[in-house]
Amino acid sequence: MNAPMPVRANERVAGWDGTPLALDMQLPPHSAWPVPTVVTRTPYGRSSHLAEGAGWRRRGFAYVVQDVRGRYDSDGTWQPYHNERGDGAALADWILKQPWSDGRLVAYGGSYAGNTAWALAAERPDAVRAVVSMGPSMALGRTKFERGGILRLAEHAAWWLERADGRTSRDGLTTLMFRERPGLLDHLPVMELADRLGARLPGWAQVIENGPDHRAEGPDTGELEYLPAAALHIGGWYDLLVDEVLEHFHHAGSALTPRPSRALVIGPWGHDLAYTPGTRIGDREHGAQGRLDLGALQVGWLRHVLGGTGQGTSGTRVFTVGADRWRTGASWPPASTEAVWHAHPDGTLAPHAVAAAGAVRFLYDPADPYPSRAPGVDRAPLAARRDAVRFTSAALEAPMTVAGNPVVVLDADSSAASTDWIVRWSEITADGRWLELAQGSVDTGHARGAGPYTIELTPLDVTVPAGSRLQLEVTSSDFPRLARSLGTGADRYRGTVCAIAEQTVRTRPVDGTRLILPVATAEEPTP
Repeated sequence: MNAPMPVRANERVAGWDGTPLALDMQLPPHSAWPVPTVVTRTPYGRSSHLAEGAGWRRRGFAYVVQDVRGRYDSDGTWQPYHNERGDGAALADWILKQPWSDGRLVAYGGSYAGNTAWALAAERPDAVRAVVSMGPSMALGRTKFERGGILRLAEHAAWWLERADGRTSRDGLTTLMFRERPGLLDHLPVMELADRLGARLPGWAQVIENGPDHRAEGPDTGELEYLPAAALHIGGWYDLLVDEVLEHFHHAGSALTPRPSRALVIGPWGHDLAYTPGTRIGDREHGAQGRLDLGALQVGWLRHVLGGTGQGTSGTRVFTVGADRWRTGASWPPASTEAVWHAHPDGTLAPHAVAAAGAVRFLYDPADPYPSRAPGVDRAPLAARRDAVRFTSAALEAPMTVAGNPVVVLDADSSAASTDWIVRWSEITADGRWLELAQGSVDTGHARGAGPYTIELTPLDVTVPAGSRLQLEVTSSDFPRLARSLGTGADRYRGTVCAIAEQTVRTRPVDGTRLILPVATAEEPTP
């Protein structure tokens, strides 16, 4: 009798409503059956996972990868972040009936497939024993908007242009269109941009209409807390979704006793994690120690938790930028103390408050917005811009390690009816580079109260060496990364008229503008 083929491609399995959905599977030798199954559901084409599936098969796992509804070979219409729970549950039920399945599922995926992995775990908690979650994109309202409520314009344009409103992706179209029209995103109103992006995009505007509070199907925080699956959370410091990684790490399984096994890995990577070559992000080099074999790490962790020896355990492996070493521990962030750095009206940033109140001002012109820079890229070329105020410390006398979410308390006011405040903490290196460490934003039109504004910055784990200086920068735009405020109080997405605003940042002896850093007090990172 011939042995079963290890690869079975282009199978069709019904979704929750009977819609046929396409999948491929790779199976270990028949003699090894039954085995646990790693499951990926993706909108980006299951064929790109062939080599990955072979790797899982060689290591004794079955691997099933499915095109989500309406994408590539699957029937139906794709509505991003809809139908994933029901379709994932239907796939799980089918797998559990197969002779090669031992009843244990591993929900596996990154970005959008991270969302489908968590949706599967929420729908079939008894079967999903583990989740491997890599930079999960959990909802349009969370991915396309800053936590402060501002549209991530460039990200929304690029993703929708290449991915949405179609059965297949249009890889490379973003690069082509922006090469042809470098100022494409300058167009107002923003809501009309879909007509200029070079593809028919009927869903573009609806994302903006729904806004940052639109969460689609979840699972939400409350549901995450009761999920019994072990979870491996993987992210990159230069990925805009690192917040999601940490949120899931802190919440998943937290309401259960004993808590399911969990592990956290965050490296010096962008959204593609350690799967892309090179150890440099922008103008910051992290060295060979910043690389990890994520495949081997995932297999080792899964064997540990599926073997039943990992219940109640927790572990973290987090790269400390600057020190270029890995910090290990039971959780993250490590213990810390608050270090407060006060903004002074002379442009200095110091660990002591000012003696008397003061203020610094700048003009914000939406027609010439403060420009964005790519992650890790030297920001020193922006030093000549006068539409920002900057507060800079003296050179540090000793290294300082910061781990967690810095906070900026911003005492500021604007002549505009509503405005944005973009705050950024950077390191000015001894050789003169300005390297962003963390940033945050607030839209005063959606903020509660008139200020001072407490703005939580993006998370990080970084060592700033002796000789470097700290810089706190305050601006009112980060364009085209973020959709700009128009300075008139009008809707930024529908308006076409801009007005120059006078922006005032206040410094006070007690409660003025300040940067609050969580300085790590735990042991040094592990080499």
